[in-house]
Amino acid sequence: MKLSFEYGFCKINEIQVTAEPDGKNSKMPRRVTVQGRPVEATKRFWQSLHRRFGFTENFFAWFSPVEVFERISKVSSNDEVRWCIERDWKGTEKLLGVSNPGMSIVSHESLSQLLEQHDAEQVTYSHGVVTSRHLIRNAAEFKIAGDGFENRYLLDTPIDGFGKPAIYLSLLRLMCANGAVGYSPAFRSELSLGRGKNRGEFAIERALEGFNNEEGFAALRQRFESASNSWASMNEAQTLFRLLVKSHNTGQVAFKMFGSDGASLLGSKPDILRSFRQTVGDFGEIYGLANPDSLSQKRQRTLPAKCRVYELLNFASEVATHHLQPLGQRQVQAFIGDLVSREYDLEGTCDKFGDWKDFMIGDQSTTKTLASLHRR
Repeated sequence: MKLSFEYGFCKINEIQVTAEPDGKNSKMPRRVTVQGRPVEATKRFWQSLHRRFGFTENFFAWFSPVEVFERISKVSSNDEVRWCIERDWKGTEKLLGVSNPGMSIVSHESLSQLLEQHDAEQVTYSHGVVTSRHLIRNAAEFKIAGDGFENRYLLDTPIDGFGKPAIYLSLLRLMCANGAVGYSPAFRSELSLGRGKNRGEFAIERALEGFNNEEGFAALRQRFESASNSWASMNEAQTLFRLLVKSHNTGQVAFKMFGSDGASLLGSKPDILRSFRQTVGDFGEIYGLANPDSLSQKRQRTLPAKCRVYELLNFASEVATHHLQPLGQRQVQAFIGDLVSREYDLEGTCDKFGDWKDFMIGDQSTTKTLASLHRR
């Protein structure tokens, strides 16, 4: 990673705004100076500043940032902040989150050493947070729908002091090293860093040495097993479809790649959407809809896709693991976590209907929705 990080302390009135917001997507100023040093103000900086002093961006609709910062300095007994600046290989500097100087923090250098000592399988960085994947002790392979899996967990560690480190349960599909992460409260646990020097490193090291959550992993495995016995609904498929389109539109889809034989692999928007439609089916052809989203969410939940929830989860984890940038990865993995943490729209229906087409004549809710479509 060709990035470096610098830490320091300052009073809030030593942060000065030098460029006003563009007025299009944000009310927040785009550039500031920290003790006279010009840097780019990130969204994470403003979010952390709001939390640190208890105000929101709406304040800037009536008062300038200079007025707000000066007022905080006058009335706050402790207006000092710890700052973190990210510098890339081009020399561009970005101001990440600010935090209370009295709280413990895990610096990028200390975290890198800990992750190397504990053999992190994969390490990525995005917007002030380092994400690492780890193998639990005594991990054993198990089967779901004929595929081999192993338990893993992901550790999200803020290196700027904004927010707590969090651990997310994950299943690694061994066939193509796809990691499905439970980005939801049901499969998440936070680490408290406390106060004092080196307390943060101690908390991270303790988690890396002894983390295990047998009940959580058992629950995650059960949800994947249930996914292999549940047909996916149009609602679930369309939710993932909208996420894939959003990832492309925000530049999160990786460039098109080619295999050793010269054949193109999944990577560009047309490839992803084509493969997605091959997996879930073309709802326009199946149900005669010009736009599937014209149906209410309630009715979309009653119409089956051509695949099980299990295939939908595997497709999402394939795209997130191999074909998206970090922000897009997190959004798609959050879809996986949300999906497996609640009951599927068509839970357990594979036991009742061996083929998705059987819904057309065998499920009362589906036949009512189809009859309504035909009457139109």
